[in-house]
Amino acid sequence: MEPGLMQPPEKYYILTLEQYLSLIKGEKVRDCYSALQYLAMSEHFRDKKIVVRTNIAELIRERYHVSKRAFYAANRFVEFTAQTTLDVDGQS
Repeated sequence: MEPGLMQPPEKYYILTLEQYLSLIKGEKVRDCYSALQYLAMSEHFRDKKIVVRTNIAELIRERYHVSKRAFYAANRFVEFTAQTTLDVDGQS
């Protein structure tokens, strides 16, 4: 890459509900429906883009009994993607 050009942020993939729960516990983030947003702003993930499978996002949303609109608005800086696109390096 040429000097002076910005590189896209490194992506961190959340592939399971258990991984999400251990992350919020490990980062000492409040267990709430906007926890993904708090994770994205934490020091550890400041230079990374958090990517969550849509089916896992829906499990997280259901865990807090919140509407889709409220959940996705609260976590607007997190990237959500279809499950099939996250089979990175055989991690499915």
